[in-house]
Amino acid sequence: MNTDTIKRFLTLLSSTAKLERGQLYQLLQSAEASYYYRDLESQRETAIRLQSFAYPFNQVGKYYESIYLFRSGQFDKARALLESVAESAPARYRSKALLSLSAVEAHLGNFEESLRLRLETSSCSDPVTAFEARQGVAILQSIAGEHRGALRDLERLMPLAYIIGKHGHPAYFNFLNSYATELCESGKTDEAHQVMNVIAATPFNRFPECQETLSEILSKQKRSSMVAVPKLNLKYRDPRVQAAVDFMKTNFQRKVALDEIAAVVSISVEQFGRIFKSETGITPIDYLIRLRVEKASQLLRTRFLSIKEVMVSVGYNSKSHFTHHFKRRFGITPSEYRKRFFHRY
Repeated sequence: MNTDTIKRFLTLLSSTAKLERGQLYQLLQSAEASYYYRDLESQRETAIRLQSFAYPFNQVGKYYESIYLFRSGQFDKARALLESVAESAPARYRSKALLSLSAVEAHLGNFEESLRLRLETSSCSDPVTAFEARQGVAILQSIAGEHRGALRDLERLMPLAYIIGKHGHPAYFNFLNSYATELCESGKTDEAHQVMNVIAATPFNRFPECQETLSEILSKQKRSSMVAVPKLNLKYRDPRVQAAVDFMKTNFQRKVALDEIAAVVSISVEQFGRIFKSETGITPIDYLIRLRVEKASQLLRTRFLSIKEVMVSVGYNSKSHFTHHFKRRFGITPSEYRKRFFHRY
């Protein structure tokens, strides 16, 4: 074989290797996307194709086939294949296999084994898998009825969730659904609803568990008493109350006294207070506070204003009063609220 022939052969071999490498990584990306978006047929097809390649890609293919089996209800086959992958695959997929195996065990009611596997996986080197494992531990707490503990653990994961969310990883939206569920279980239905609003703009909105979470939130909000959670967009039967509400909605950005509102509807302060509470379930001042903090929450989620600018724009001169009223309504401070719900996340 002469020199020119050898060069052509090496060039062809190099091009073929690059083409195969490119194809493999494309398949891996396709498998990952099918996994998170639950495209079972695509996932199965990709898994079979990966298994036609040499190690380690064949092990990765087996991993994704096991997920297909699990989601198809073939739990024993899924468990056997996951155990095989956990023994033979590269480190990242061993960890992913253990995490998926914990889901199989939980589905079969073996919660202690599921917890053991999730705790083992929570210290793995792959950050997303470790994150999902720690989220899984919180979910097991929730299943056991320990909702406060589950919510606390999920909130501790929030900084890592933000990082994952900034990169658009689907694991972030799975986390948000779990977080909304625990907020709802803890009685924080408005906060839970706002978390679900983030998911609403994504394909994850169609998943059954997300639809169930939103349905439960809406159901609990509907059952909430008017006194506890008055709605701000209602039309009231008493024209004096409606006139007062319209005035407050127009003027909440400035200091408004109770006697000024009563003067708008030409009755005494005492009489106004009685008819307003009878119609709305809360006092006029509480209604005004509710208007202000609801508007503040909207600005915190959607604008680049500082906390002080938001405070002033909704009629507060005292940061302590603003923080107290906001925390009483949402359970967290304005700065904490922004970190959780600012639209870039």
